[in-house]
Amino acid sequence: MIDPFDMYTLDLFKPLTGLEIGHAKAKIAADHAGEEWKKTAYDAFLAFAKLHDKFKTEDVRNAYPEIPPPPDKRAWGQIALQAKKDNKITSAGFVRAESKSVHGMVVTLWESKIYENKERL
Repeated sequence: MIDPFDMYTLDLFKPLTGLEIGHAKAKIAADHAGEEWKKTAYDAFLAFAKLHDKFKTEDVRNAYPEIPPPPDKRAWGQIALQAKKDNKITSAGFVRAESKSVHGMVVTLWESKIYENKERL
């Protein structure tokens, strides 16, 4: 049965916003990467969040080069969205990306809710 409140359910009378489309594509990309990749990436994301007050998703990718890249880098977006949904991080605003593949676009700056140092930077 289709859940009418599922953000990925197609509603012909209410077009999806650009943000909703982006989130849906991130979910598709993560699903395509596979369950093992998603678990490894999520665990790494949380480990990074415990050690860093504020960070970008690309910082996590760069910190764990041993994690193979997913077929589509948007899969990392789903990992961040899951961490946000699980109340591990929150948005702290936006900054310019440093990765060449992102071409200097604006990306989310995440604030960790599980940062283990009590003195915020």
